[in-house]
Amino acid sequence: MYAWLAVALLAVLACVIVMVGLFVAAWRRTLAQVEASGLRYRMRCETCGHEFDLSPREFARSKFRRSRSTTRTRVKGVALVSEPHYHYVAKRFDCPACGERTWCENLNANEAQDMVNPIALRNFGAALAVLVVIGFVLRAVLA
Repeated sequence: MYAWLAVALLAVLACVIVMVGLFVAAWRRTLAQVEASGLRYRMRCETCGHEFDLSPREFARSKFRRSRSTTRTRVKGVALVSEPHYHYVAKRFDCPACGERTWCENLNANEAQDMVNPIALRNFGAALAVLVVIGFVLRAVLA
């Protein structure tokens, strides 16, 4: 009895480790593909008004974010899709002009979102499909 419990717990732990690994790999693959696409984030310092460009890797490093958006629902194929439309997006960065760590507004947030979403959906969808297949295999083996 305890052997089956140990096997089941190890299988769950292995699934969690595989899941985390798949999603980390999908995140890295997405970031590499966005970087290769040539996307540059156009930023403006809210302190001094200096405009500068950031690569996707540099943009992803900052964790602090504030934004204002409205959600637009539209028909896409056979589904209703709700997407945010950003009016204002800012992240905290070190401004190259004034040298302060301050809020910098993203001037091309909607265009960047339109470019990144298909890449991210493709990579994370593939990771999710692999997890579903693994789940069905485990269910068949452990049932």
